[in-house]
Amino acid sequence: MRTTDRGLQKAIKRQPHYELPSNFSYRMMQKIQEESILREKRQEKRIFILFLIFTILSGGGCIGFFIWKYGTTFISYWHTCKEILPDSHTLLFYLPTFCALCLLYFFDRWLRKKIDLEKK
Repeated sequence: MRTTDRGLQKAIKRQPHYELPSNFSYRMMQKIQEESILREKRQEKRIFILFLIFTILSGGGCIGFFIWKYGTTFISYWHTCKEILPDSHTLLFYLPTFCALCLLYFFDRWLRKKIDLEKK
C-alpha cells in the first residue's frame, strides 16, 4: 500500500461516524404528512375566502342591477305600501317576531334530523 492510501484511511477513521436514528424514516414521513395537511388547510382557507369574495360581489352586482333596473318602480310600490299598512311601530314588532319563528322552525327541523341520524 502506498503512504497516501494509508493517510486517507487514517483520515477517514478519525472522522466522527454518524448514524441515523432507527425511527428516522417514520419521523420524517410524519413531518411530511403534517406539512401536507397544513398546506391543504391553507389552500382550503384561500378557496373559502375567494368564494366569499365572489359571493359578496355577485350579490352586490345583482342588487345593484335590480336597483338600476327597477329602482323607481320599487320606490313607488314602497310608498303605496306605506299608505296601506298600519303604523310602522306595529310592523316593527311583528316582522322580527315572524322571522324569529321561521328561523326557530327550521332550527327545530335540523335538530330533529340530526337526532334521528344519531339514533340509527
